[in-house]
Amino acid sequence: MKSDSARLSCGARGSSTLLVTLILLLLSGSCLALLVTTQTQMLIASGQKLQARLLAAAEGGLQLAIARGIAGVTDPYSRTLVTGKPGAEIVVEVTGFFSVAAGACHLCMTNLDGALSSLGGLGRVSHVAGATAMAPPRLDGLPPPTRELTAVVDLLPWPVGASDGWDLEGTARAARDTVRDAALTEVGAYDEDAPLTVKRLAGPDIDPPRTVTVGGLGLAGRSLYAFELSPEPRPLWRFADNGDEDGNGETDLGYTVSKPSVVALRFGAGVRPVAIFGGGFDPARPGDVGNWLYFVAIDGGEVLYKRPLDGPVVAAPAAVDTGGDGLADRVYVGTTAGSLYRVDLSRAVELEGSRVPPGAWNPRRVFDTGGLPIHHPPAVIPVPALGARALALGAGGADPGTGSEEAAAGRFHLFVEGVSGGSDRADELPRLDEENSLGGVDRLSPALSPREQGWSLALGAGERPASAPLVVGGLLTFFTLRPTGPDGGEIHKYALQLVSGDAAGAGARARLVGRSASSAASVLGAPTRIEIDHAGSAAAPVLPSDELAILQTLRAQMPERCRFDGSRIRLIGSGPDGSPIRLAVLPVCRIEADWTEGGA
Repeated sequence: MKSDSARLSCGARGSSTLLVTLILLLLSGSCLALLVTTQTQMLIASGQKLQARLLAAAEGGLQLAIARGIAGVTDPYSRTLVTGKPGAEIVVEVTGFFSVAAGACHLCMTNLDGALSSLGGLGRVSHVAGATAMAPPRLDGLPPPTRELTAVVDLLPWPVGASDGWDLEGTARAARDTVRDAALTEVGAYDEDAPLTVKRLAGPDIDPPRTVTVGGLGLAGRSLYAFELSPEPRPLWRFADNGDEDGNGETDLGYTVSKPSVVALRFGAGVRPVAIFGGGFDPARPGDVGNWLYFVAIDGGEVLYKRPLDGPVVAAPAAVDTGGDGLADRVYVGTTAGSLYRVDLSRAVELEGSRVPPGAWNPRRVFDTGGLPIHHPPAVIPVPALGARALALGAGGADPGTGSEEAAAGRFHLFVEGVSGGSDRADELPRLDEENSLGGVDRLSPALSPREQGWSLALGAGERPASAPLVVGGLLTFFTLRPTGPDGGEIHKYALQLVSGDAAGAGARARLVGRSASSAASVLGAPTRIEIDHAGSAAAPVLPSDELAILQTLRAQMPERCRFDGSRIRLIGSGPDGSPIRLAVLPVCRIEADWTEGGA
């Protein structure tokens, strides 16, 4: 029995040992499984952490590419993060910042041959930028993890076209010297305030691009000169018109004080560059001389178009490209009788002989200032909300060469052109003066009736416009001359909200910027440089409080999607004494329109 008991005891111990062994095996398996699971989770977490680091690095690289591009640095760039820690480095490669498309921007004035045309203008420009973040090389030889980001970024307003560092000021000085020398040689006189236009001609059919200038003689004569400045400097033509097509016993072309516009027009199946200008003025025969609009071929100098208007044309024509193809579709031109005309050029014409046929491209009167003379071209502004264009136009002042400082107070007008039921007379527009406003109402709102869509601002006693208006980004600026006596007057700069006529910043609508002993020079207020201040730029000037207030006002009028990082556009022009002056400072809106993400 004892032996049996012993055997039973040994069997029990054996069973216990087996049981314990089985339990240990199970526990070992569970621990091993737990260990494997934990290691897997750690690997996944490590991979997720690496992907998060790569994504953050790529996002930072993309923002760096955009910032570098705005600052004008467009070459590729590479940088290693977390240096000195093997296995932890991340390499970020940044692409350049490339413009891929351009279009009209919110309330931008981009006249084909307006104030900004020689500089290429401002618009909404789409750019592409990208960045790639790469992890360290793997030990197993497989490709390292990467993260790629690409973005389409719109900047507005932003320089487009010929604003690539071209020295407009230097070119214009050389052009004036060329025209002056020709005038002194052939005519013996030259007016230093004579109008002059410098234009770069570029396009698929123009290789290499050409630079041409067309200038009149002002009050020194009745002719214009055209020269090619590059690539082959040479004279093109001298134009004079001694005809008398209206039969009033006077030559049709007066003193050439109308600044030419140089544009490309459609003729048949082809395109030709032309100079468009008015007939000028004769102070001895006001109303009888210069009542004409001319189109003259840049190559050849022949008159392609000549049409009568209701008064002398001393203002520069404003040519507008509404189709975005680089060709003029409309021309607006004013007369000293107070009429603003429009010529629709959107349809190509076949020349009859060397002239546009009589039934084509007829001038049509679209606005009446009430008799105040028009001495400067209008600004033409697309208003997408109305499906129309608004025109900003100053009127008033003495005619050139009359020597008269006595003139009725001028006015400034904003009106919508071509809307059924709208206003085509100055006395029908809502009126405001220097002391009151229309309550900040958006006068270009579709909610208003057509006759309310615009405004008319009274200038001071004897005050008259002294420059063409400049409209960009919702800001309207222009200069005026306020006579203070027989020896001259004060030059004021207006800064207005386009939509309401209210002051663009805090304070008054206008501020004194200089004095003049005579009427302002023809170049007053015309932009000669486009400068960019990027965020953090040490070269950016410190702006006074009134310009900072204008920046804040303009930001509020821009699209809700805009991001502002401190970048801004400065338009520099000629001031009253010929020295540089800031015409406008504009905030740059950045819209990240599209993102794509990739990687492995």
